Amino acid sequence: MKLSVTQENLTRALGVAGRVVSSRSSLPVLSNVLLSTEGGRLKLAATNLEIGVNCWIGSKVEDEGALTVPARLFSEFVASLPGGNIELETDDLNLIVKTPHYQSRINGISADEFPLIPQLKSQPALSVPSAQFREALLQTTIAASLDESRPVLAGVYLYIENGALLTVATDSYRLAERKLKLKGLKPETKFSVIVPARAMQELARMLADAETDLNVYLADNQIMFEVDNLELTSRLIEGQFPNYRQIIPEKIETAIEIDTAEFSRITKVANLFARENAGGVRLEVKQGGQVSIISTASQLGDNTSTADCLTKGGDGQISLNARYLAEALAVVKSPQVEFGISGKLNPCVIKPLGDKNRDEYLHIIMPLRT
Repeated sequence: MKLSVTQENLTRALGVAGRVVSSRSSLPVLSNVLLSTEGGRLKLAATNLEIGVNCWIGSKVEDEGALTVPARLFSEFVASLPGGNIELETDDLNLIVKTPHYQSRINGISADEFPLIPQLKSQPALSVPSAQFREALLQTTIAASLDESRPVLAGVYLYIENGALLTVATDSYRLAERKLKLKGLKPETKFSVIVPARAMQELARMLADAETDLNVYLADNQIMFEVDNLELTSRLIEGQFPNYRQIIPEKIETAIEIDTAEFSRITKVANLFARENAGGVRLEVKQGGQVSIISTASQLGDNTSTADCLTKGGDGQISLNARYLAEALAVVKSPQVEFGISGKLNPCVIKPLGDKNRDEYLHIIMPLRT
């Protein structure tokens, strides 16, 4: 293999591929990134056997070839080089990297030992606007469980209902649901999968600069997302996602409409004092148009954060986890938000206000028993 590529493009591609490289695998090749020539371009691939990433960048190829090299070393080295062209050449199982002022030899592992990343190219099961899907992922993955003892809760549930694609996640303490209305969706289209939350987090990062729609492919127990010159392939989680609709309150007894930034500010301040108490705070709503968040730390002190708001219904209060509330408010894009409660023992409901997508996002936080 012999080729020339720009430092900027190679750094960007290594940043994408490097995030899925396995750092604790018993297989040394999984700590490497695969470099190979394909169709006059340089292809970079990385996998941890759950998630696989392919990335293509333009290059001037003189000789075809392939080799894997340590991802961390190669990525940090390339990022440290000045801008301009970089020459890459293989010498048996070594990669020689040349620039006008640098020359390095990096020991590699044969490309034949690199695991195959499934290619699922056929007809896309779905095509989704990248920016909207990225926003939906950011709003829902925060609610996925970090505990993989219940695999379905460590994933994001994607399904189609009434002409819309829904993304849902829950860790049983909170739940987030986002609806995306898709144009041109055929009535007979069926789609229902659970994708590991980590794969969805990586996809959200990949979509940050996407310029085209995201294509989604399905095959067996795998799903592949394709956008621009990037592909992300992931295994699917087997199992039945919980019937989450049954925990959504049917009615709201007390609600406030409040500036999102101000609500977020008083929540963050309250959380400073609540961390000693596992994040527990008490939220009180008064009919006069005021909401207070009260937090107490036996070793640190106590705090009451208050903000003006528009109230509906009677007085109300609920105890909840301040961090959960802060994370939910951080992904609400509207200037104002509606917060509703129905007694101390029922979940609270957070919805965006003041935009046309009000009914497309829903966040629920379960109360703390006090």
